[in-house]
Amino acid sequence: MPTAGAGGSSAGSGNAGSGGNAGSGGNAGSAGAGDPIPGTCAPPSDIKAPYQKLSQTGCMSSTDPTQFAAKAIPYQVNSPLWSDSADKTRAMVIPAGQKIHIKNCAVPADNCTQGPADTGQWVFPVGTVMLKNFLFDNKLVETRLFVRHDAQTWVGYSYQWNEAQTEATIGPAEDPTDVMFNTGSRMVPWQYPSRTQCMKCHVDYGGSTLGPETRQMNREVNGKNQIDHLAELGMFDQVPAKPYAEAYVQPYPSEAGTPAASATLDQKARSYMHANCAFCHRPDGEFPQIDMRYETTLANMGVCNVVPLKGNQGVLDAVELKPGEPAKSIVYLRMNALQGAGRMPAIATKQIDTAGVKLISDWITSIKSCPTP
Repeated sequence: MPTAGAGGSSAGSGNAGSGGNAGSGGNAGSAGAGDPIPGTCAPPSDIKAPYQKLSQTGCMSSTDPTQFAAKAIPYQVNSPLWSDSADKTRAMVIPAGQKIHIKNCAVPADNCTQGPADTGQWVFPVGTVMLKNFLFDNKLVETRLFVRHDAQTWVGYSYQWNEAQTEATIGPAEDPTDVMFNTGSRMVPWQYPSRTQCMKCHVDYGGSTLGPETRQMNREVNGKNQIDHLAELGMFDQVPAKPYAEAYVQPYPSEAGTPAASATLDQKARSYMHANCAFCHRPDGEFPQIDMRYETTLANMGVCNVVPLKGNQGVLDAVELKPGEPAKSIVYLRMNALQGAGRMPAIATKQIDTAGVKLISDWITSIKSCPTP
């Protein structure tokens, strides 16, 4: 869940929470008397009692429940997270009077503990609601709300759409739910994640919201740069300086578009790994030995000819990345594995991204030797 947080009620005054008790679940109940008035698209007062129906949240249009509410600001990203081939639409709702902060790691107050590579992370204020629709054949299968309850706590709520596309109902708190969804032309497998699962990836050190950051958002939508558009709407505590950080390239043809002819293989592979892997594989993450952030050089990624810590995927002499040999590279092997067989990512997806696997295979093949750090 697409794909930062700040302390206090204003952006930029601290670090995003890792979820606190956000993933602890409990049984979803109906919203209580102290909740925001339905229609406001704001966090419920009780973290464990979200609205039972998506229509009650106010995050979707009252006249067309499949469309975002008018107050939601749509956005796109340059390098999408792989979600088992689902198409996605995204939007954000920022509380009135609150602002988005963009980290500048040259400023000590921005608390960039892992160096300048985190410059450009977007920090959203308390009360923010991030929305993401997942679609197959233009039919909604799921809508996720990722909301910032307080300075320390984000939580994700999954809503399951009915086949008639008239309503979506709150999803699981503790255990994911697997279904076969009828798009009208085919049956597609889908897993609704639990709130616990959401917070395994949407961690504070990875940026919490994951998707929105300057390189991801530096993109033209309907003839206008969407960072410019947000600036015109007064959404930032400080208008970002131009030129904006260079946009991530599209890794391969997808909903995000087609890679530019000038995009190099290295740029496409690094863009893909940043979007799909770097929120965990970073120096302060769950797997600190490997750093897959875009700005990290291959020499400093911690993968080239490095002995794997979590098994060899059945390949006796495999290393994390073996120059020129994808079949002996754990980075490739785990991407190409089935769920439960050492697959990476371990959660949130069950289908192999064949285009992504080919991209990383081509990239590893192109590497001739390990550079010196």
